[in-house]
Amino acid sequence: MAEGVHLTPIGDGNVLLEPGEGLDPGDPASLVAPILEFLQHHAARRLVYDLKNVRLIDEVYYSWLTKLNATCRIANVEMVTVNMQPAAAYALSLTLKGPAPFTCALDIHSLS
Repeated sequence: MAEGVHLTPIGDGNVLLEPGEGLDPGDPASLVAPILEFLQHHAARRLVYDLKNVRLIDEVYYSWLTKLNATCRIANVEMVTVNMQPAAAYALSLTLKGPAPFTCALDIHSLS
């Protein structure tokens, strides 16, 4: 698996992505293909991106999220972010020019 990313199938077609310290959002090309392969191998319908340890979402990190979301959409996988820190949400709101292309949920238990 790609460095800085931990993927776990959590049932019902959901895969949990937990970013780690080694994640380099400035190099999405090295991450997208292994993640997509994992999602396809596990017949995922939804990628749940856990942001609990992400303290700041700047333009580089937002670009990474949108590229991953676009890749998921091509593979017919919904991407949902969960557990966004208030400071990260505020920083994200300053970056956005319109609605985010991915879904945001409070936590994993609030997914439908």
